[in-house]
Amino acid sequence: MSVALELPVELRRGLPTVLEEAAEWTDDIEEWELHSELVLVSPEVCRRALALLPERDPYAFLDRPREPIPLPVAPVDEEEPEPGLRRALFGYAAHRLLDTARFALYAIGGLAGLASLAELLH
Repeated sequence: MSVALELPVELRRGLPTVLEEAAEWTDDIEEWELHSELVLVSPEVCRRALALLPERDPYAFLDRPREPIPLPVAPVDEEEPEPGLRRALFGYAAHRLLDTARFALYAIGGLAGLASLAELLH
C-alpha cells in the first residue's frame, strides 16, 4: 500500500525542506500510526516519526547567558558582643546545668529508693 502524507499549510510553513521531503513517503505506515502508541513499540514507525522531527540543536541551552547564583551574605560584626548577651548566655548555661543536676538527683534518689525496697523485700 502506498501512502503519501500531506502536511497542512500552517504546519508546513517554516519547516526545512528536508522535513517536507521526509513527510512524503511510500511505506506501509499510515498517518494514524504516527499519532498512536505504535511509535513506542514499532521500530519502523519510531524511525519514521523521528525522521519527521526537526533537527535539534544540542547546545541550545547554552545560547543564553548564565545568571549568577546569589549567595547569602551574612553581616560580619568585628565588635565584642554586648554585655546583655553575655549575661543571657551565662544565665541559660547555668539554668541548663541546674536542670541536669536536679534530674540526676531525682534519678539517684529513685534508684536508692528501689534498692532500699528490694532490700526490705528480700
